[in-house]
Amino acid sequence: MPFHVNMKRASRKNLNHHPERNPGMPASLAKHEKVGRELRVKLQASLKKTLPSFVLMIVLTMTACAPLVIASPTPLPATGTAAPVETQIPGSISPTETESSPAVKQYTNSVFGLSFQYPPNWFGPDEYISDQTLRVAVGSDIVYPYEGEQPEQPSEIKNSYLVVVQYTKNGQDQSWKDVYSSLTNLKDGESLSGARSLIIRVRQLDLGRFRGFEFISTLSETAQTEHVYGREVILVDEQSNLLTIFGTPNNVEVSSGADWRDVYRMVDEANLTFFHGIVDSMKIE
Repeated sequence: MPFHVNMKRASRKNLNHHPERNPGMPASLAKHEKVGRELRVKLQASLKKTLPSFVLMIVLTMTACAPLVIASPTPLPATGTAAPVETQIPGSISPTETESSPAVKQYTNSVFGLSFQYPPNWFGPDEYISDQTLRVAVGSDIVYPYEGEQPEQPSEIKNSYLVVVQYTKNGQDQSWKDVYSSLTNLKDGESLSGARSLIIRVRQLDLGRFRGFEFISTLSETAQTEHVYGREVILVDEQSNLLTIFGTPNNVEVSSGADWRDVYRMVDEANLTFFHGIVDSMKIE
């Protein structure tokens, strides 16, 4: 039963009780009863005034104990001009980063029946055709035309990577056979060094009807020329159609005292995923 109803009933009972109506009550007790009755009347009036505030305090206490749900704030519009922020191109873009950006770029040449995919933030392709040979270049820095003039000033982008795909139909040039034969006689991880060159077999590779190898080509320990380091795939079919895919670090920054081979190797390995992505996506009709 509600608290205020009990108080009203108690008040009516107390207000109707008078000591004068009890003839057997001593005068001292009657006086005390009168004082008590007056106090109870004052208490009742005080409760009538304070009860709403008391109930409000209970409600606030219960609300404070309930789980708090915080709404996400709505962003306020910018009130000033934001400072420019330099954006760096990431090495790779996940297909889920943006719905509008493609995960890869596609290159297709219907005449040669060749197609492959390469990173979406790379440059190119630069396409060059001579008779039965198709040459296509893509890279993480600007790719200049094969027969065009090269800029006098080198690019400011350091440690970039260039991939050149070359496909020759019915090739009469048999110079590739020496390298192919040497790779056939090597095991994965083994190397063969000459006076000026060094090749390291990486793996045997099959691509459709094409058979071949992936290997590293660089300078021998005794060669004293410009730095040369590349990762290459050589593939050939029964009709002597030859496909080579060559990846090489470009504009490499070698600090003083560093071994240039180690630096080139690190740049090459940093782009290994992109190189293999091009190789694995290669299709030849």
